[in-house]
Amino acid sequence: MAEGEDIDLVADLLSTPFSRRPFQEKLDIVRRGRLTPALASLSQQGKGFVRHFQTTNYERYPWLTASEKRCKLYCWECLLLATDRFGVWSHTGFANLSCFTKAATKHQSTAGHLQATVRLKTFGDIRVDLQLSEQVRRETELHNEKVKKNREILKRLMDCVMFLGKQELSFRGNDEGAQSLNRGNYVELLSFLAEHDADLHYHLTTNRVFTGTSGKIQNDLIYAIAEVMGDEIKLEIKKAPFVAVMVDETTDVGNMAQLSLVLRYMTDTGVKERFIKFEDVTSGKRADDIAVLIFHLFEEYECSLDKVVAQCYDGAVVMASGLNGVQAKVKEKAPMALFIHCYAHRLNLVLMQGASKLKECKVFLANVNGLAAFFSRSPKRTKLLDNICKRRFPQVVPTRWQYTSRLVNAVYEKRLALKELFDHILEHHDEYDQDTVLSADGFTARLGDFEFCFLLNIFNGIFEYADVLFGILQTKSLDVQFCMARVNEFCDTVERARDKFSEIYEETVRISGGPSARRGQGATQDDLRAHYQRLHTSILDNILSQTRTRFQDHERLMFLSLLDPQHFQIYRKKFPQTAFSSLTQSHGSLFDLPRLKTELTVMYAMVDFEGRSPADLHDFLRSKNLSESLGQLYALACLAVTIPVSTASVERSFSTLKRIKTYARNTTGQKRLSALASMSIEKDLLMDLKRADKLYNRATEVFLRKERRLDFIFK
Repeated sequence: MAEGEDIDLVADLLSTPFSRRPFQEKLDIVRRGRLTPALASLSQQGKGFVRHFQTTNYERYPWLTASEKRCKLYCWECLLLATDRFGVWSHTGFANLSCFTKAATKHQSTAGHLQATVRLKTFGDIRVDLQLSEQVRRETELHNEKVKKNREILKRLMDCVMFLGKQELSFRGNDEGAQSLNRGNYVELLSFLAEHDADLHYHLTTNRVFTGTSGKIQNDLIYAIAEVMGDEIKLEIKKAPFVAVMVDETTDVGNMAQLSLVLRYMTDTGVKERFIKFEDVTSGKRADDIAVLIFHLFEEYECSLDKVVAQCYDGAVVMASGLNGVQAKVKEKAPMALFIHCYAHRLNLVLMQGASKLKECKVFLANVNGLAAFFSRSPKRTKLLDNICKRRFPQVVPTRWQYTSRLVNAVYEKRLALKELFDHILEHHDEYDQDTVLSADGFTARLGDFEFCFLLNIFNGIFEYADVLFGILQTKSLDVQFCMARVNEFCDTVERARDKFSEIYEETVRISGGPSARRGQGATQDDLRAHYQRLHTSILDNILSQTRTRFQDHERLMFLSLLDPQHFQIYRKKFPQTAFSSLTQSHGSLFDLPRLKTELTVMYAMVDFEGRSPADLHDFLRSKNLSESLGQLYALACLAVTIPVSTASVERSFSTLKRIKTYARNTTGQKRLSALASMSIEKDLLMDLKRADKLYNRATEVFLRKERRLDFIFK
């Protein structure tokens, strides 16, 4: 044990028993001797007085020791070498001062204490556990060899668990009996490995005590691996300067409301968005309930509320309300936790509102969605689509507008092929049912209609840029300032689209033959052109208005412009005092502000920092060992990158949830569900732990907290 780790040696020995330690470490502990802390916190209320522990007891009882962490008394000899591992003086601890003298006197006369005393006194002179006799030495060698083999078997079991968890496959089978042809993925995978591993084959065919194939053992292994991953995340959070929390809710296949919790922070290797767990909130979706879960999360992962700088949710009232929503509840205890309304969700709302305001747009998108539904309802239609269009349509999800954009793009590219397809159905009407023929007739008319083609051209152009922006907003490594710049570029692109009306109009006339005069008897072509120009302008105005309205609260994050590389040349001439004041108001307590101002001035003046985004700046300072010399600047870079842009990582966890908890596996327990999701979502962390050889031993220690019917502990 290294120097400085013996602050509470007794508590350490209770967590990792003396018998499990290497011989040299045992020898060091024995030579160091017992600890005799003052134990001022150990007291007991009497009748009109308070009884306190007296340090003179250490002189009266030379075997007495204590744990300040647990505030209990122990026997040093029994703690190390007692045969009864779960006795009061060797494991539970003694704290009843009213009968201390009687209990201590009785204990030091017991046979177990005397035996432990003899073992301790002779431990340093002769290694009793190996040299007492040749027979004992041989038995110990055989035992350790057996334990080594058992641990190798346990590693194989863990490998199977990690493989199935990482690949999101089921574990159990419907019939796991010996005669079953399919005993479930876990047992079948073990059997496959046993064909190429003689030791595993021998274990599975001969061992009747612990084969490792039961559902209980599977769960224990899953929990052990997930706990090791959780401990590693705790270490990352402990080192991280700042933390942001991201939360969203969905409904699983069992109609249970699942809350996904993700933490975002910086590590030495870059920004991480770690999935933590799923919480069942079916019985409590109120803001108070969700806020309590978030605070429990911080407590469980030992994250100080002073480090929480941001919270990112969707725009639901229960989450986003500044009065009684979750963000307000979190801010009460973590005042620096800025609320970020997910940027990707905002863009969804922008496009939704931009379309729903106008009747023509709603009708157009309904027809486009109807195309996708038409082909998805019949294998025969889908096959026809494959044969003629050579492309399938994406299925539309109402809350994922990028799917709508892909559908619009597909219809735009394959419009002529779709007309050919529907003409084929009409020509061979006797081969199809009435609904198919009727729909084909309607879609044929729509695909040749001027208004439909006109709106198809408009939305295809807008969605091309929106798709790119969606991809940017869902990239976890990008900072808010960069993404906001891309939002502004999107607005500029939509603004420039005003000048493209003539191009769109003429193109639509060419492919559809011109607008129909059905809008008004005697309407001239000039009147119709003016009508469609107003429609084009209204669509763009709605999208621009919604975008600026939804993203107008960016003023709260003005301090992020301090690290905007595009402005460094301007900042050299005039320091950005307004942005600096914004930082002072929001997160000023985190920084030495005069020192930070000096370091920012140095950064603006030097060409070495030009063109570096906050993430690049963070990496540059670390690689050049400047994270301490420019500590305040480094902290500001960490803050800028820690603030999330969207809840994309939370949304991705929902996809994992749907693959893990299926109709065939809808009774998966909550703890098991979160553990399996962690292995799938955080497979990079899982593989890093495995490659670094940190996983197996740590997972084995967790697994052995319960008594096992096979020897896994070295002597």
